[in-house]
Amino acid sequence: MSTGVGGQISTHRLADGTMVVDVRGELDVASTATLRDDLASRVVALRPPAVVIDLGLVTFMDSTALTALINVQRSARSVGATMRVTNPSPFVANLLRTAGVAEALGVGSVQR
Repeated sequence: MSTGVGGQISTHRLADGTMVVDVRGELDVASTATLRDDLASRVVALRPPAVVIDLGLVTFMDSTALTALINVQRSARSVGATMRVTNPSPFVANLLRTAGVAEALGVGSVQR
């Protein structure tokens, strides 16, 4: 699974069924369709117990990517899964806090 220009997404499953989503690059209006649509659909189809989205290699994120993360979280909740964001860069963590969604997205530790 990959996004359009600027960002890439890959997924794998842990032994307990958790879906881990590794996101890297720039997430903006041109590159968030996969995150918004394809990943949300996969979550609903696969019904993992949890979804972990690792933003450690994301260099830029705009409001369309924030909306996409919220949509994936809604999809996860619709099938009884939890979702959390991990490893955001300081830029991304600040954006999530400023937008008021860091706590709702279960943001874990911030990179240094």
